[in-house]
Amino acid sequence: MAEWHTIGEVSKLCRIPIRTLRYYDEIGLLKPDRLSPDNNYRYYSKEGLRKIPLIKYYKQLGFKLEDIGRMLDRQNFDVLEDYMAKELLVVEQQMAELQKKHFAIKEWHRLLKQGESLLAEPPKEKEIQIARFPLYRTMSFRYEVKEQQASDMEVLYSNLFVELCHRHNLFAYGPFMLYFEDFGRRVNHTFTGVDCYTAVIDDESNAGLTTEVGGFQAISVVHRGDYRTIGQTYREVQEWADRQEVELQGASYERYIIDPWSTADSDNYVTELILPIGGNPHV
Repeated sequence: MAEWHTIGEVSKLCRIPIRTLRYYDEIGLLKPDRLSPDNNYRYYSKEGLRKIPLIKYYKQLGFKLEDIGRMLDRQNFDVLEDYMAKELLVVEQQMAELQKKHFAIKEWHRLLKQGESLLAEPPKEKEIQIARFPLYRTMSFRYEVKEQQASDMEVLYSNLFVELCHRHNLFAYGPFMLYFEDFGRRVNHTFTGVDCYTAVIDDESNAGLTTEVGGFQAISVVHRGDYRTIGQTYREVQEWADRQEVELQGASYERYIIDPWSTADSDNYVTELILPIGGNPHV
């Protein structure tokens, strides 16, 4: 191998664009070892060529060019170890974030499959049952209603939830839920406030920002279709509870399985109604 190589030869030997070599020269990452006084041509030594695969490799690992320049010095093991340790920490943080994203996407996919399965069932009498409402770790806030609201409640809080999760780096993974202190006022659209929840991935960093909800017995029923008809489902639950002599607390949760985030067709909305039991009957 010749002792000196032109920029064109280096480009071919190392499979690197000439414009990239010129850019590395401009920023001081890989400067030519000498310039011809006659034509100002760039010439690189064997040592210069030896640095190119290192630059490529460190870039592949995610190191910044400014850090790579210091790592190429190779005069002190401690310097290289320090950069490796810092990048390892960054990669571990990225892995943790990716694991959260993977879990959240997987749960949303599972939720969609659940909704599709419910929609695929032939229309029949609603299945009303008593079940345990699972315990969720959630991000929550109180939404105060200033005027009578329309039936499609989710538009009131979804933007706020996304903003809160983004601000605090929380990953929501389950359906949005609303809590109504009095489901009769919910049906009549006369409520003045609603508690909003969404399940988030629980870790030590967000413990102070989240709260638990659930973990109790409740009547559960699935409402299919537009929110404007949800009052009829509530009335059917009330009648069922009266026949079964089950005491309702009067409150309700709405768990949005398929909502406007998933479909533009309101006839395909799937909403689980969850009515806590064990208190005074709601009238």
